[in-house]
Amino acid sequence: MRWSVSLVSVLVGVGLSAAAGAASPEGSTVEKPFTHVIVARQIAEECVKLAAGQSIGYSFDASAPVDFNIHFHRGNDVVYPVKADQVQRRDDRFTAIIAQDYCLMWTNATPDGVTVKGRLRP
Repeated sequence: MRWSVSLVSVLVGVGLSAAAGAASPEGSTVEKPFTHVIVARQIAEECVKLAAGQSIGYSFDASAPVDFNIHFHRGNDVVYPVKADQVQRRDDRFTAIIAQDYCLMWTNATPDGVTVKGRLRP
């Protein structure tokens, strides 16, 4: 399984910190911790490449409720196998439907910054 980090935010005069993601080889047994400070009304993502039937564990704690999803792109469409609004914690596993790059995404809909700390695990 390959880990990658993608942080999508528009920043104007605001500091942002995120854990840098190093790629791990397919079949990795290494956990990957992450921290995202998401500015008001922005998003953060953690993306992984999974084979069909492959699963990953994920957990996170947010300092305030966030909208969370796991999604992938199919042409111009976005498919959401997992979607939850206004959650602060999650500890679960996800199994890939098809071979694809999947992104775990957190949306901060608040007017303040939110910190999301978590871990991806094989």
